[in-house]
Amino acid sequence: MKPKTDSGILFVLAGFIFALTAFTIAAATLLWRTAAIILAATAMGLTVVLFLLLARRFEKMKSLLISSDEERKLWLESLSSPAVLVDEEGMILGLNQHCVDFLHKLDRKVPDNLLQTSIDEAFLPPYFGNWTPLLKAAIADQRPFERFSEQYFLESSSGICKVWISPQRLGPGQSHLLIMVQDITIEASERSALLEAQEREAGIFEGVPVKIAVLDRNFRIVRCNNLMQQWIYDTRGLELANFPGLAALDIMPQEFRADWKHILRRVLVEGSAFEQPRVHEKVGDVDYFHRVRLHPLGDESGNVREALLVYEDVTEYVRLERRLAETTDYLNLLIESLNDGFYAMDAQGKFSFCNQAFLEMLGMNRAEELYRKEPTEIVIPSEERKIIRMMERRRRGEKVFFETVLKRQEGGHLPVQISSAPLFRSGDFTGIVGISHDLSERRRLEAMVERTHQDLEKAYEELSVLDKMKSDFIAIASHELRTPLSIIKGYADAFQFGELGELAGFQLDKIKIINSRADQMTKIINDLLDITRLEEGRLVGEKWPAPVEGLILNAVSEYKTRADRGGQELNYQVEEGLPPVSVDVWRVHQVMENLIGNALKFTPHGGAIDVGARSTNDPEMIEFEVRDTGPGIPEEEQEKIFTIFYQTETDSSRSAGGLGLGLVISKGIVEGHGGRIWVESEPGQGSSFKFTLPASRGA
Repeated sequence: MKPKTDSGILFVLAGFIFALTAFTIAAATLLWRTAAIILAATAMGLTVVLFLLLARRFEKMKSLLISSDEERKLWLESLSSPAVLVDEEGMILGLNQHCVDFLHKLDRKVPDNLLQTSIDEAFLPPYFGNWTPLLKAAIADQRPFERFSEQYFLESSSGICKVWISPQRLGPGQSHLLIMVQDITIEASERSALLEAQEREAGIFEGVPVKIAVLDRNFRIVRCNNLMQQWIYDTRGLELANFPGLAALDIMPQEFRADWKHILRRVLVEGSAFEQPRVHEKVGDVDYFHRVRLHPLGDESGNVREALLVYEDVTEYVRLERRLAETTDYLNLLIESLNDGFYAMDAQGKFSFCNQAFLEMLGMNRAEELYRKEPTEIVIPSEERKIIRMMERRRRGEKVFFETVLKRQEGGHLPVQISSAPLFRSGDFTGIVGISHDLSERRRLEAMVERTHQDLEKAYEELSVLDKMKSDFIAIASHELRTPLSIIKGYADAFQFGELGELAGFQLDKIKIINSRADQMTKIINDLLDITRLEEGRLVGEKWPAPVEGLILNAVSEYKTRADRGGQELNYQVEEGLPPVSVDVWRVHQVMENLIGNALKFTPHGGAIDVGARSTNDPEMIEFEVRDTGPGIPEEEQEKIFTIFYQTETDSSRSAGGLGLGLVISKGIVEGHGGRIWVESEPGQGSSFKFTLPASRGA
């Protein structure tokens, strides 16, 4: 073979020149002659050139060695371990007998011709995945192959084989790969445990609810679980099957890549674990948060060959955390906005929280001042025992509400009202919360109310004295006036009816005026006495059943003549079948007289007054009505006319000498029977006075 002959000649020449060089150097050393030195230098240069030519020839020989099937086979057989030669597509170009024996040992079916069979199909277990794309990517960019060295387990009839498979490049620029295989057969007794461990590892890898990837020493993703693959696809649009050897930095957020490169190197080189509690990434409009951890993975010798990358999705936790923070801030804002003081205590009775309002009540500037104090230290001495009792009640689960007096830090006291409740968690007492309300303003108002009450009591006593004096005066005056009025009335009647002789016409007119004024004075006196009885609750006497029509007819008959003289119509109408009413007949007649009399006073000549009674929606009450065609009453005066001494602007009682007490007395009589009186009127449309009286229950 010519390559071997050429190589032999080169080796002989190299040896001869090397010997000549050594001899020349020795001569130059001994003789130190210029010619010898020049000769030695020349010999050394030739030696270097020949060795370089020899190395280049060796590489060429190596390439020629595997250029043919026969030479390739001889070269592979010269290796002492199982070896496979593959091309850049991962197809087998050749393998040695050691490799064939190894495949038989694994109970793998070995075809007669393994050439052009995929390395994946021939050697790798089904669960390991596709190795060829990784090799192709490495060949394309001339990367080293250390990261593709892998170990796996295969079951055989003799036990379980631990396989170490590692590719090697034959030389610079070479596209062929030499794959060395090493096996260590595990005894059959260990087979079950190892398989179980392998299955358990695979189950854990896919079963954990986090994203996991295994990185090699060049920060490339070697394998990952389905969750990580889905995450990479959803956020990066990458499928790992189409991007073998994807760099771990490619799945990191852009702003973290510079830092993560140093972190990955530290984990893989120094073997120290790393954790980042929050890694934020925005994908589209969605925010994601992950807790990222890196753990070094060592081999049996303790060397770190890989790293485990764990992505734990904490997005929901962060959202809940933010909501909790927002809720907490909102609650703090609410608590601080309270005008009342708010505080919290722990299970030992120590203050643990308070708002600014509570500090201001105590005259303190900082919460730490309060936290150093016992509850009994913030109240006046006389209140300490009360505070201790209230604490015990709250420990027993009671809500307490009490008043106490706080002791202000700069001096002075502050009365407060405390409302507090115990806190329990899972049945255990954990603390107390309470609200303190400042009673200073309330105490001031209470004192003011007390003073006002005392003033009112004094004024009431004085008014009672005056009222009694008034009542006494009215009673005395009425009594004293009745006697002369009776005498005047008696003489006037005697003169008017001719009992004392005939009178001239003008004299009779004067007597009639005297008689009329005496009647008016008598009515005024009677009204004043009725007001007194009304105030004393003695206005209505004993009640008896009375027919409704009889009450109305008596009143109408009394005023019929007066109506005729005034050119007015006085009519009445009573609904049939009405039950009798239970009343003080004389007082109800007085009400009818007042209402009909007022109607006659305000109704002009030619007008009409209608008196009637009817049933109501309430079967227990009967409604009476006196309606006139007078000027009417404005709405703003309709309630006032039932107050004492009130008279409308159009009221003619002033000119007639009245005091405007009739409606007040009528209201008192009706309400004394349990009824109600009111007016319905519009200016220019007349007025309708209505009142109700109770039907007799015995009817």
